[in-house]
Amino acid sequence: MSSRNGINTEQWIDVEHKTVSPRVFADPELYRLEQDKIFAHCWLFVAHESQIPNPGDFITNTMGDESVIICRDLEGQIRGFVNSCRHRGMRICRTDQGNTKLLQCPYHSWTYSLQGKLLGHDKEEGGGVFGGLKREDWGLIPVPRIESYRGLIFACFDENAESLDDYLGDVKWYLDLLLNRTAGGMVPFPGTHKWTMNANWKFAAEQFSGDVYHVGAHESLFRMNLLTMSLFMKAKPDARNYHMKTEQGHSWLTIENTLPPGALSEEVGQFYARVKAEAATRLTAAQNELVDNTNVGFVFPNLGIVSLLGMVTFRLWQPRGLNRMDIWSWGFVDRDAPPAVMTASREVLDRTFSSAGLFEQDDLEMWEGCTQGAQGFYRKRFPLNYQTGWRHEDRDPQRPGRIDELLSDYGSFHFYQRWQELLRNGTTAGK
Repeated sequence: MSSRNGINTEQWIDVEHKTVSPRVFADPELYRLEQDKIFAHCWLFVAHESQIPNPGDFITNTMGDESVIICRDLEGQIRGFVNSCRHRGMRICRTDQGNTKLLQCPYHSWTYSLQGKLLGHDKEEGGGVFGGLKREDWGLIPVPRIESYRGLIFACFDENAESLDDYLGDVKWYLDLLLNRTAGGMVPFPGTHKWTMNANWKFAAEQFSGDVYHVGAHESLFRMNLLTMSLFMKAKPDARNYHMKTEQGHSWLTIENTLPPGALSEEVGQFYARVKAEAATRLTAAQNELVDNTNVGFVFPNLGIVSLLGMVTFRLWQPRGLNRMDIWSWGFVDRDAPPAVMTASREVLDRTFSSAGLFEQDDLEMWEGCTQGAQGFYRKRFPLNYQTGWRHEDRDPQRPGRIDELLSDYGSFHFYQRWQELLRNGTTAGK
């Protein structure tokens, strides 16, 4: 498939031999094609409903490289707008979140309602500068689609895209392990943790798509007895240890926990015992087996989820160019968790999946090194290997998705198959 930019991605993903060309990380024209074909058509996570609970609340995020405002208007409806004034394009919101009755551009004071309507100018008198302007034609640019799943707000620029429910598909069953295990659900801690790294966003996405194989990169955690290698050495998938993928490109890894003595305090342990007991009344028996597992999820194209040692994090890998990305991370906790559980959850997050966390530092080093390693003119001629595993793909009537073993390149390569499919078609509709 040759795009209008002359990029031939059909030669980059070899389905028969399960290889990927380093050019998917190194071609300077590819970033724009990904924005046009993937981020312009997929459902993208933008906020949690608890972050904008009241009329007038807003939060800013990005959808690909488009800055967007997600707000709750004065009637309580959730809306999304491109964060750009219709006059000169200035960003209207320059703060992460807040509460307001109006949205006003700081450059020339064009003022909009929370429904996106152009109201006027704060210095206007009588006819003023807007006397001959059709205000109804110059409202904020809306994000055409906004939908939620169990409090997670997703947005999409494609008016013809399938519904969010259809887009999520089988991964909803796995998201419910976290989002539907208690009546109150989960909510994020205040604020967004953000940092920047010199790496291509796809290395993060492919790892969360199913790469348990990289576990040796976290040797420091084994030395600290936070993990044991035996957890990951399952030759075949079983009811509590497997990898799942869906046709939409989503993935889920679930690994049975073997916690070291004293890993959880008595109060924290008692709370999670109550959570599991409540989950048994809300979920299927097959789901309840996985509630207290280590769970690693991925919603295509750039949302990752980790549940580990009482900590839950949702994170976005925000592309900022060919070899740069921002990581935006939120810690999540059960809405009715007591203070001791909230404190424990934050501490585990800080030590594992944060800019200072042990998991995070190991992963960032690998992603930056892989990005650098893919740049050489000669290295680009030789493919990357995704052939490990691929022996046990199966269906389970109690567990949605296609299931395979943990130690496999199965999920990571599936990410690139879906990535290539969207570059070819540019739409998710009808999937």
